[in-house]
Amino acid sequence: MTSRIATLQAFSKANRHGLATPADRPPALTVRLQASPRHFASILDAHEIFAWLINLEAPPESSERLFGLLTTDEQSRALRYKIAKAREQFVIGRGLLRRLLGEYLAQEPQTVPLCYLPSGKPVLAGNSPPIHFNVTHTDGWAIVAVGYHRLGVDIERVRPVTDVVGLVSRYFSHIEAEDFRRLPEPYHTAAFFRGWTCKEAVIKAAGATVAYLADFDVEVNPQFPPCVKAVRDPVLASTGWVLAEWRTSANAAVAFAVEGVEQLVIQPEGNL
Repeated sequence: MTSRIATLQAFSKANRHGLATPADRPPALTVRLQASPRHFASILDAHEIFAWLINLEAPPESSERLFGLLTTDEQSRALRYKIAKAREQFVIGRGLLRRLLGEYLAQEPQTVPLCYLPSGKPVLAGNSPPIHFNVTHTDGWAIVAVGYHRLGVDIERVRPVTDVVGLVSRYFSHIEAEDFRRLPEPYHTAAFFRGWTCKEAVIKAAGATVAYLADFDVEVNPQFPPCVKAVRDPVLASTGWVLAEWRTSANAAVAFAVEGVEQLVIQPEGNL
């Protein structure tokens, strides 16, 4: 307990809002969002993140072939899913991720060295290049993103939500819940999915879990740009989380969180 208090005191002293903002942060970073191909020929650039939107009902390659790109442990994990839809999501997402990383690292997909953080987030193991990636799923869609900055992405299909005020009170911070309750009711659905996707993107970028959802605040009012307003736990500390959001043509809300840049711009390519 003493060490945790000392850590929190040092964290608070360094930055009252939990957000470090060094003067040498890179300028704007672009998220190049494309429909997922079978092969990933793009070359990573320090000022770009590549992200691919995947139609899980019509993936660029069959789940049977992608299953063959998984490790033995991952294949066993896939087979343990009792719900076919969840099994398909895992196989397609992990198979395309392994193909993507394999092409960037110039090695076979099955040999890409992945390990897991305590939160369950997969990361490159050992002395691999400093490539960061994230995968997210929703009903019918997935996104795989990769870049040289810590990043997180979330996608949620926008839909009517029962007892949205109760969900916000339960999972959002007290400050966010107060901000939410001040919004006119017509804004509630947009505000909920704005808040949820942004918060999920941040905790995924930080390698945290949903246990930390209430330990930071994002802007829930959809009339204002998305941003992280405060962080209260050192687990979520960074050189500054920057957020950007987008809506797909299928009305899914997408949010990206990236560490250590001044501005984040999503650049969709094609009809997404």
